[in-house]
Amino acid sequence: SRKEAADFYVDHQSKPFYNELLQFITSGPIVAMEILGDDAVCKWKTLLGPANSAVAETDAPDSIRVNFGHDGLRNAAHGPDSVASAAQELELFFPSSGGRGPVNSAKFTNCTCCIIKPHAVNEGLSGKIIKAIINEGFQISALQMFNMERSNVEEFYEIYKGVVAEYVDMVTELCSGPCIAMEIIQPEPPKVFRDFCGPSDP
Repeated sequence: SRKEAADFYVDHQSKPFYNELLQFITSGPIVAMEILGDDAVCKWKTLLGPANSAVAETDAPDSIRVNFGHDGLRNAAHGPDSVASAAQELELFFPSSGGRGPVNSAKFTNCTCCIIKPHAVNEGLSGKIIKAIINEGFQISALQMFNMERSNVEEFYEIYKGVVAEYVDMVTELCSGPCIAMEIIQPEPPKVFRDFCGPSDP
């Protein structure tokens, strides 16, 4: 929402591009991530490169903003300037109090569910899978990472209990680490997402 964007960019309030920035960041869905690692704030800023993609071409030619950005506003991704800013920004999207962050982008119409399983997430295949889905003409309208509890997984897979021999292994896999759940919008004319995924046994 505009209010959430204003809270997020409160430090830019006096900048001449402030209103344009708010209009841009609220023009469609975004993907928010918590990134973990030693000296994560500094390393992420280095990987991003300078805020203006044109400046980044000279100063950081291999940066994210050079490869995926267009200018100072449409520069692909954001990174906080300090650990304190990172904590404040994370609190907006992933409240530690258990409250709700911004409204998610799920549409719940003309859609299906896709889950990237823990083994694929842990092997670093999420980006390739997401790219393949988009290249096939499907639209990802919502995406979130979860750690599922066994009871939830058993309920989720209940339809397969006593039907599929691999049921127990399926449950064990899905609660073995983080998974990524996505809402997939079917293209026009509709393609069947399950056919695109292929048989359950590779």
